[in-house]
Amino acid sequence: MSVKIKETQRPHIPCEHPDAKMYCSLLKENVRRQIYKKSKYHRNDKKIKQIFQQDDVAFKQKCHLLSAYVVEAFEHYALWDNTYAYYPGRPSQQSAKTDALEGVSRVLPTLAAWLHANQGNMQGLTAMEGRKIDVQQMLFSAFLAGTDPAHRGYWGILSDHDQKICESADLALALWIAKDFIWDQYNKVQQTQIMTWFKQINHCKTVDNNWHLFVLKVQFVIKSLSGEDFIAHDKYARIKEFYVGDGWFRDGAKGNYDYYNAWGFHYSLYWLDQIDPDFDAQFIHQAMASHVKNYRYFFTPQGIPFFGRSACYRLAAAVPLLASLDQGSSAISVGEAKRAFRMSLEYFIAHDALKNGAPTQGMFSDDARLVDNYSGPASCFWSMRALNIALYCGQRINLWDCVESPLPIEQGDFEFDIDAIAAKVIGISKTQEVVVIFKEDYTKDQDPCSRALQKQSIKSKCKEVLTGRADRPKNNLLRKGVTCYSSKMGAFF
Repeated sequence: MSVKIKETQRPHIPCEHPDAKMYCSLLKENVRRQIYKKSKYHRNDKKIKQIFQQDDVAFKQKCHLLSAYVVEAFEHYALWDNTYAYYPGRPSQQSAKTDALEGVSRVLPTLAAWLHANQGNMQGLTAMEGRKIDVQQMLFSAFLAGTDPAHRGYWGILSDHDQKICESADLALALWIAKDFIWDQYNKVQQTQIMTWFKQINHCKTVDNNWHLFVLKVQFVIKSLSGEDFIAHDKYARIKEFYVGDGWFRDGAKGNYDYYNAWGFHYSLYWLDQIDPDFDAQFIHQAMASHVKNYRYFFTPQGIPFFGRSACYRLAAAVPLLASLDQGSSAISVGEAKRAFRMSLEYFIAHDALKNGAPTQGMFSDDARLVDNYSGPASCFWSMRALNIALYCGQRINLWDCVESPLPIEQGDFEFDIDAIAAKVIGISKTQEVVVIFKEDYTKDQDPCSRALQKQSIKSKCKEVLTGRADRPKNNLLRKGVTCYSSKMGAFF
């Protein structure tokens, strides 16, 4: 089935077409990165890998220790009252300063979810080395400093098509999740300062795809915390235009069907539903349940049939499974969702998906071929999105105490079509392999060489190191014309 979506022209985005002035700014920010970056925090890398390989450690404890792993490293990298954090890794096409903002914006939701799960826990989070870390104070200081124009760590002015639009959504979400423990502690002047920074979003244009959800998420939080209603209903209507059925969204009129459905669309819609349960709940719940009905078959004890971009977000693949349970869906049992989530974490982490206190820039360990130009050192923390939901609602959906149920691939063979995205799903129980085959080519312009993952040239690598701006080949295999994806992920290696 093919759903025709009204097309819009892609805007000119400065970071995608840098001029001399921008390169000058990039060079300056790259120098600042070298000045302020800290040593690599790798002391817990082996420990967290070993923990996720141990059968005698309860899954709830593993998730707590994963949270501690993230928080402890964040404390090491964070600067200026937790407003920026220069993580080690390959830069994005944004500035080094924006990369450092991602080191905060994409980590704070995990801190907030941990705080929510532990109901504030005034004693603090116990680090992997045993000391206490005051997560509540970390969050409190970050929002106060980041929204203060006079503070060194100010998050800056938002502009059209700005990466900070994306990051503001995660920041707003963290503020909302932790609201019971930090929001009321700000005085009226401080609350106004914070809201004033977030309200910049109301005047910003975005690319016509999943980015509409970033604006909406901020606006929902503003309404929830301040009572001011700026909800852009036209943006939400546009998101619904991208819906093609069977729980799947196309990411823009010419976009892909890929895992952004899991960690982009359904993750954001889940939080809109949590922030305002009366807002279009029927559609949000139905779309999520429909997605999980076929998506649950993707999971195996050893990998997923990965297709699309942002491979480094792979630890978040289980987002819809957990979110649908919290919405009361019967599309999956809690035992099966737990097993899918646990096996996904354990498989990737056992194969070096965590390094220097962060998810690696690759499928397993760091792999430059799989790092999109829009991804920086801390972009990979979107991998924590399934963990965020697990921490937030795990207790009420009985995630931690339930008995696991076998995955579909562990029960037998299967074969079915997902008509909305013209895909066939095949599972072979004997080999524990799931294959997704797309029945339509994204592009006709292809040959055997063009379908291969391309390596970054030495020239491009040198340019990237010098300017601090990503200059890597685009390796979205869907757009290269690859149509068959296996959970054994051989196409990537």
